[in-house]
Amino acid sequence: DDDDDDTMRLEKSSIHLKTPLILSHPLSERIGKKVYLKMDCLQPTGSFKVRGVGHACQKALVGGYDKIVSSSGGNAGLATAHCGNVLGMDTTV
Repeated sequence: DDDDDDTMRLEKSSIHLKTPLILSHPLSERIGKKVYLKMDCLQPTGSFKVRGVGHACQKALVGGYDKIVSSSGGNAGLATAHCGNVLGMDTTV
């Protein structure tokens, strides 16, 4: 069944990484509470955009779509290209 193949592909694919939280001592001292920075700059695409775009692309693939398009040439476009590559979808940025 094609749906089973798509589900297996999604389970095996790693679109984004689990990135660390780093305690910012200067910001924590400034506001008097612990402030953590999410290090999404360590994502394969260098930004947090891959999280949302990845989710949308996975839903599209499960929904039967095999092509994705992005009108952005910035971080969202880079995330779209990355997701298309990981998921094996035809991609236009």
